[in-house]
Amino acid sequence: MAATKSNTSQETRAIIIRTAKELFMKLGYRAVSTRLIAEACGVTQPALYHHFKDKQALYLDVMRSVCDGTRSALDRITGDESDTRNRLYRFTAYMLSSHPEDLSRMFHDIRHELAPESQRIVYELWRSAYLEPLIDLFEEGQRIGQLRNATQFGMTPEKSARLLLGMINQSLANAQAAIKGTPSPSGEQPATIDWEAQSRMLIDVLLYGLSAAPPPSE
Repeated sequence: MAATKSNTSQETRAIIIRTAKELFMKLGYRAVSTRLIAEACGVTQPALYHHFKDKQALYLDVMRSVCDGTRSALDRITGDESDTRNRLYRFTAYMLSSHPEDLSRMFHDIRHELAPESQRIVYELWRSAYLEPLIDLFEEGQRIGQLRNATQFGMTPEKSARLLLGMINQSLANAQAAIKGTPSPSGEQPATIDWEAQSRMLIDVLLYGLSAAPPPSE
């Protein structure tokens, strides 16, 4: 009987986290109340507060869930691929296809809606799940000679990782603008989005640039 209750409790908690994630990403932190989450889950507010002491605690667990899933996926990509370019393609494709939410909304909520300690926790989660695996990927590419060394080019693995994450975030913001029927910053409004093609374009631009000619010799 105790095991059954435990399983039911875990299932309810998982449902709350999954539902809250969808609402937070769609409406933003401020617009989502615990009452709205409870109603969407089909539970009472007291039942929700049995699992989470307040909305901010629930938001932190949503972020933990998102980051844990991302870290696991990136670990699989690293284990399956040895070629740096292919790893970057797959990393970017995963980020684009699995994170269709407007990440700029999430970062806005983190900066403006959460208490400083919660901001610190979310930043550490993000760094561990997103930034550090990508830094490791660029470091490995440099170590095995598939990417130019930072001393040759001036781009450290961390700078490269942050640049790629910024490109991904901008692509997601443009896609969200198109989906909502509003012009993106580039003015593009694709009917459908080929995330695989988009990821290859981003990585090709990052690795090879736009110039058809080699850089001038110094």
